Amino acid sequence: ADEVLNYDDLVLTTGSTPRRLPAAIGGDLDGVMVVRGLNDVDAMAPRFTKGARVLIVGGGYIGLEAAAVAAKLGLNVTLVEMADRILQRVAAPETSAFFRHLHSAHGVDLREGVGLDHLTGDGGRVTGAVLGDGSTVAVDFVLVGVGIMPNTNLADAAGLRLENGIATDAQGRTSDPHIWAAGDCASFPWKGQQLRLESVGNAIDQAECVADNILGHARAYDAKPWFWSDQYDVKLQIAGLNTGYDHIVTRSGNTGVVSHWYYAGDQLLAIDAMNDPRAYMVGKRLIEMGKSPSPEAVHNTDTDLKELLKA
Repeated sequence: ADEVLNYDDLVLTTGSTPRRLPAAIGGDLDGVMVVRGLNDVDAMAPRFTKGARVLIVGGGYIGLEAAAVAAKLGLNVTLVEMADRILQRVAAPETSAFFRHLHSAHGVDLREGVGLDHLTGDGGRVTGAVLGDGSTVAVDFVLVGVGIMPNTNLADAAGLRLENGIATDAQGRTSDPHIWAAGDCASFPWKGQQLRLESVGNAIDQAECVADNILGHARAYDAKPWFWSDQYDVKLQIAGLNTGYDHIVTRSGNTGVVSHWYYAGDQLLAIDAMNDPRAYMVGKRLIEMGKSPSPEAVHNTDTDLKELLKA
């Protein structure tokens, strides 16, 4: 029987669900998989055998990380990205170029500006793909990494306001004063929009803020966006949000160490650091402090980055 639970406050941390390919283009064939939780990884693990042919749909961080794992294990990897370049939605062309070169050097067949038209199968199992340019790819399985959808069904049923997920105020409260939301499913006010962040760090920080506010602290959520991605022997660390940037400052070091700093005019917005934890840590602190060093100082490798924090 249905059980009724009374509450003084309710927190929705319903997360998100990966987008799947439509059945009309073969998305329901056996061997077409998404990457989200450990159960997904367990299900696909037996397919990661040397020489297997995998098609990865989507050139965001999920798709690229999957491509790196597959290539390192000796699979034949084809990755298709409908946009003009990989990471187009989240990173500058300079960062896209870095990872394009990295994956090409590891044998990944990277196809940008090419979408998936449909998958083909035999006996209900995926065997191939027809791409938007008419080319075909023989495959043993397909990994789909084309984004996620916030899980808002429960909030919708409760009549809560939805805007880019479950809309909350600055404290994490929904349109019902006794219902709160946090994590992938929730959006919050940020520079005139309802921002939704998809990251582990955000899920933890936002949930802690909501817990504080249920206890009466009335604390506005101060988002400090940070992300990471591990691909081959490269650790990418990202701080800040690059929305609205108009130019990039590149700082290069030895043995492939490089960072790209996003500026809007004179304001530092974000940083992508590849194998450069020092640049990442300094950039993150600068952004959190609201400090913007001169582009010339950042670009000059003679500059001691830690000195920028004192300026």
